[in-house]
Amino acid sequence: MEEESFIDRLERLLEEKNFQKKDLAEAVGISRTGISTWRVSGALPRADIAIKIARFLNVSVEYLILGDINELDKRNDSIAYEVAKLPLQKQKIVSALVSALKSY
Repeated sequence: MEEESFIDRLERLLEEKNFQKKDLAEAVGISRTGISTWRVSGALPRADIAIKIARFLNVSVEYLILGDINELDKRNDSIAYEVAKLPLQKQKIVSALVSALKSY
């Protein structure tokens, strides 16, 4: 089975959640043309846009960009999902704390 691409996953999620591309574009502040460009170019959205899209679709950024993740990632995903729901400034604080703990 061929792995689902980012744009295929995005379009499937939009359909599953009964959203149209225009709904996504309005919610995250991008153009519908920008979404179409991802299909044509195979490019991924910028990180800040990917975060907004993931929040809009209520999925993790990891799932949105990478697709299926292994079991360990699925267990840890709830933490990543909760962090992704925080305002950007608080996400930066969490990231700084994680970095500090890693160096400790």
